[in-house]
Amino acid sequence: MDSSTASINPFPNDVRNAFEAYIHDSKYTNRERIEYSKWCELHILLDNPHKKPQNPTESRLKHRALTEFELVNNKLYRRPDSKFPEPRYVVPESEIFDTVANQHLQLLHTGKNQTWEAIQERYYGIKRGDVEFIVKRCKNCTFNRPSVTKAPLVPIITNRAWERVQVDLIDMRYELSTQYKWILYIKDHFSKYTQLYPLKNKHSEPITEAFV
Repeated sequence: MDSSTASINPFPNDVRNAFEAYIHDSKYTNRERIEYSKWCELHILLDNPHKKPQNPTESRLKHRALTEFELVNNKLYRRPDSKFPEPRYVVPESEIFDTVANQHLQLLHTGKNQTWEAIQERYYGIKRGDVEFIVKRCKNCTFNRPSVTKAPLVPIITNRAWERVQVDLIDMRYELSTQYKWILYIKDHFSKYTQLYPLKNKHSEPITEAFV
């Protein structure tokens, strides 16, 4: 990494603050999102699996904790399933931004799709929209993104016949029964008038004669 790239913080505080506002917006939804209070309860229930539930709500949460989650080195993980054969770390809300940003940097600023694929293999609680929101605002990727701006189309304007013409040569060499191997196609841009000339070759002399 050169010095100019190293000096750029790809995720400054304004990006972090924008992400915080994004996930706390009333319209934000995430089916895998586990609120911090429930995240703590899952920890407690898995630490004390023999503790009896005090109410139906706690009973349902305990059942979910024992069937869907596990503790690995005292950290909460989603149990493996048919789609994800390895346990996935349950990311608390406060760690989502850093988790996505660090994964993006480890992958050397790969695109949002590759970052998302790596995230969902290892983590639980982050959705695709979170990854897209953060990666889209990576300063390094923005600075190095190739320009896709195209020059505006300029219409060709003609005011009289034969001011501008379209010329093409049609290859007829597959027609072995004729001595003419090419057809000169001339079309006037103004009137759309078209002329065809059979040619034995595509040398400049017969083409010039067709225009004279």
